[in-house]
Amino acid sequence: MQQGKQQENAFINTKEFAVSVRDSDNYYVLITRENLYNLPYSVEEIYEIHCSGKYHDTKRAYQQIHQMYSGYQNLPAAPEKIITEDSNSGYEFFKAIGSEKKIPCENAGGKSNLFRILECTGEESVCVIADGAAIGPEMDRLYKCALQKKNIHLYFPESFEWLILNSGLIEGKDIPMILEHPEDYLESSEYFSWERFFTDLLMRRTEDSYLRYNKKKLNESYLHERNRQAILRCIEGVKF
Repeated sequence: MQQGKQQENAFINTKEFAVSVRDSDNYYVLITRENLYNLPYSVEEIYEIHCSGKYHDTKRAYQQIHQMYSGYQNLPAAPEKIITEDSNSGYEFFKAIGSEKKIPCENAGGKSNLFRILECTGEESVCVIADGAAIGPEMDRLYKCALQKKNIHLYFPESFEWLILNSGLIEGKDIPMILEHPEDYLESSEYFSWERFFTDLLMRRTEDSYLRYNKKKLNESYLHERNRQAILRCIEGVKF
């Protein structure tokens, strides 16, 4: 019976299913024990089902790191090394901060490479920074790794673009409300993940300003003292 159930659910891990989800304008609730590596989903949107007698209820299995994992990660933390998920503008920002503070910063070049780098870390305090809006498939392994190695700290904002939008640097009275309830402002058929939505929002809101945003290469205006400090103030639980 168990084997039959697994065969019935095998499609959920396929690229074809991920493409169908991406091209759809629907929202999906997927009930599975599998990590769905072909789908980018938020660390905040992973739930577990608790059974108690005849009644069932749901609660979030994972929250943002500074809320759910603060006890496990010994936050606030003062990292001696920074590891970012990718090599885009977010990495350039944290590399610049690290250079100023004499903290080495390394990019993993993708979510799947984070574990290889973490396995090679020593006893120094390491802060892993990744987009919480898309890190969901990797969260189980990262969580277990952080529990085993107490010197590893996880910081997962929705995205680097979300941090900038949340910093107060970008004009727009509606931005706080958008960040609080993004589901009310995005069309699911246009954005495969919230990370893409925040990126597009930031690019649109800055296209005619000195803070014009480019995901591939960081606008150096974000490293100016006032702007840099505004972004850093949004980072809870990590002391640079």
